[in-house]
Amino acid sequence: DCATVNGAPYDNPLSLGIYNSNNILVQTVSIPFPGSVVLPIVFSNPCVIPPTGFCNEKAVYTIVVNLPPTPGGYNVSYQRCCRRPDVININNPGDTGLTVTTHITGTNSNALVNSSPRFTNYPPMVLCNNETLVFDHSATDADGDQLLYELITPYSGATNVAPQPTPSPPPPYGLVNWGPGFTQANPFGPGATISIDPNTGILTADPLMLGLFV
Repeated sequence: DCATVNGAPYDNPLSLGIYNSNNILVQTVSIPFPGSVVLPIVFSNPCVIPPTGFCNEKAVYTIVVNLPPTPGGYNVSYQRCCRRPDVININNPGDTGLTVTTHITGTNSNALVNSSPRFTNYPPMVLCNNETLVFDHSATDADGDQLLYELITPYSGATNVAPQPTPSPPPPYGLVNWGPGFTQANPFGPGATISIDPNTGILTADPLMLGLFV
């Protein structure tokens, strides 16, 4: 978020924690900051002036890690705090971070060659209030695996006291706490709607409240 004065900079380096199925730390990985680009804000409504105060950057951290085969596979985690304090749909956003995690399948599965799905597009960062959004949020999988879609409560992770844990801890991970009137099924609040087709990935949203949302 490049629109905040006191926001956290990009990690340099970024730290990953890699754990086995017994939650024992196998490796800590440090990835140098690769540089970033500012993302364009796509706002297609010609009748509305786009709001100001929004700026988002993207950086892609890349590294190759070799891990010995193991039956239970591995869990990779990254945690960082914190979110913008003016987010309105979760409690205490200024002291609520995030966890990004993935599971690498083990030798006890039939998925030793397993690629992660990749989203075709990312949804717009700015939505027009009282206007329905219909967005193709589908992904592709290089292995041809079946993909199913759902709305979930995001993981929390890290705090203001320890905003960049090194290494990031193993699972299980806590969830963000929704504010009053907001839920996993309705993160936009009372009267609004949002849903995603579990099979096609078509996302439909109809916000009815101004604000910044997780």
